Amino acid sequence: MTNTRSGTRSPAIARLLKGTLLAALVAWFLIELYPVIFLLTTSFKTDSEILSAPFAWPSGFHFANYVRVWLGEGANRPMALYMRNSIVVTASALALLLAVSALAGYALARGRFPGSAATQQTFLLCLAVPVHVLIIPVFFMMDRFGLRNDLLGLTFMYTTMGVPFTVLLMRAYFLSFPVEMEEAALIDGCSRFGVFWRIVIPVSRNAIASMAIINISWVWSELFFALVLMDRSEWQTMPLAVIAYAPKAMMGESTIGPQFAAMVSAAMPLIIVYFLFQRQITKGMTMGAIR
Repeated sequence: MTNTRSGTRSPAIARLLKGTLLAALVAWFLIELYPVIFLLTTSFKTDSEILSAPFAWPSGFHFANYVRVWLGEGANRPMALYMRNSIVVTASALALLLAVSALAGYALARGRFPGSAATQQTFLLCLAVPVHVLIIPVFFMMDRFGLRNDLLGLTFMYTTMGVPFTVLLMRAYFLSFPVEMEEAALIDGCSRFGVFWRIVIPVSRNAIASMAIINISWVWSELFFALVLMDRSEWQTMPLAVIAYAPKAMMGESTIGPQFAAMVSAAMPLIIVYFLFQRQITKGMTMGAIR
């Protein structure tokens, strides 16, 4: 009798726990989704609607905010110029960052050379130093080399900032990479670089994709160094475009709606990238966790 009762209670408890977990996941999903919905709906409102009923649904989809932003009304340049600069900087910095970090991470994981331990410790120490404390020497250095108000200078800056973190993560992944695959290729006559290029890189594409997504998110959204180093509007990036539409004191014209439209325009590329590559991100984060 006791076993029968416990057997009948177990499915009920399991269903209750499953329902509770499902409800918690749905509630968490709605909490995470609400800021995105609020951002989108507010971008279609007029300034009077935003001020009078900020949490209400828009009375109509007013595309005037997006037209104003993309034509550059109220700012120095149209939004397309800011987006072009961000795409150029992000793509260039990402290509350099992944190339350098993959090679350095593989060298630290497999190579035994003088100074390898010190190099790894140096990368760890770089993570302990806040990059923002370097803004003054970086500013004067970039100015001396003529790299201020230059997309190339901003690209080098972002690459340097992202190298320590990405190298250490790539090293941790390569340590879990099967050595037997590399040894088999070496026995067949492949060089060490050939093993890296023909064997390691293709198998590690999910981990590399994860590193790419992580770095895309912060390079695209970085504001501080772009604000300090790029004071000419024709070379500014998307975060600075959002600032250009910030409401200004003592101005009769309000720009709340266009600023929300600018924020949507700046955030939408990242959302699309995450949506398209979510499977690769998940695989890359779990690969190498179990050796």
